[in-house]
Amino acid sequence: MEPVNFAFLQTNGIPTGPPAPGQQTTATFTPNSNTLMMNPGDVLLVVITDTGAGLLTYVLDATTGGVGYIFANATSGFANTNPNSCQTTPFTFHPEYNTAAPSNIVPWAALQLNVNFAVETGHFELGATGDGDADDAPCFSGPTIPGCLATVQSGDTDFDGLPYRADWSDGSSNHPSPVVIVAGTPFTLTSAGFGNSYPNIQFETNVPFTESSCNTSTGVGCNVPPSDAAFYPFFSQGLSGSTCFFFFGNDFPGLTANDFGKDAQYGHSNPTEPALFTSGSMRNPCVP
Repeated sequence: MEPVNFAFLQTNGIPTGPPAPGQQTTATFTPNSNTLMMNPGDVLLVVITDTGAGLLTYVLDATTGGVGYIFANATSGFANTNPNSCQTTPFTFHPEYNTAAPSNIVPWAALQLNVNFAVETGHFELGATGDGDADDAPCFSGPTIPGCLATVQSGDTDFDGLPYRADWSDGSSNHPSPVVIVAGTPFTLTSAGFGNSYPNIQFETNVPFTESSCNTSTGVGCNVPPSDAAFYPFFSQGLSGSTCFFFFGNDFPGLTANDFGKDAQYGHSNPTEPALFTSGSMRNPCVP
């Protein structure tokens, strides 16, 4: 249903195994000595940009000095998939558009995506047997963290797993390291280096797609936050001006300057896609 190319970021740019759908082996998903390894709390510079050799994903771990990258091209084993026959063809990927205009979005995704940062959550519940709900299986005893995959196809449909509790990282001693998106995010990369921040942003969520009460055609029964969730994560702005950045999860005491109404930031149901909630385009508060 979603054929995926997969490769780790490598210090030498060479995948550990075949990345293409239908050709992947155990090696594809097994890190080797050239795989970029990172630690919780590391500061990362992430670059995703077009090149003559295809789409480049590059990460500099500023904490350790490590660098990993991969080119999504035919030489590295990437392939495109025919949706009718499932046959793959060696393929070098490039962006669909050459500008980030609001109308230039991915037409087949559940979200209105172009240049974006996305958090996909709700596919995991702690415990070797979960909490006994129908949406837990399959479950695993480890080896690192026992848990249940909360039916990968649909997710945590009763919204009782960890993402839907107010225990997101918030800077306290028990939850010390939130996701922090910095550097006037999001910003452009040109041939001359890092340029201006994008002037507009929007927040959006498609959580009603996995809400059992939601009619995705009419919007009836579609809620943000989901009716069964004790908490639903949101974006917030930390500080302002040249030091501005974004958090994801919960408010960060002493640093959050604006949480955009918390879950209210996701706005209302989209008339054309009733299960998609979006704030609509707004000025980027982190433009220096």
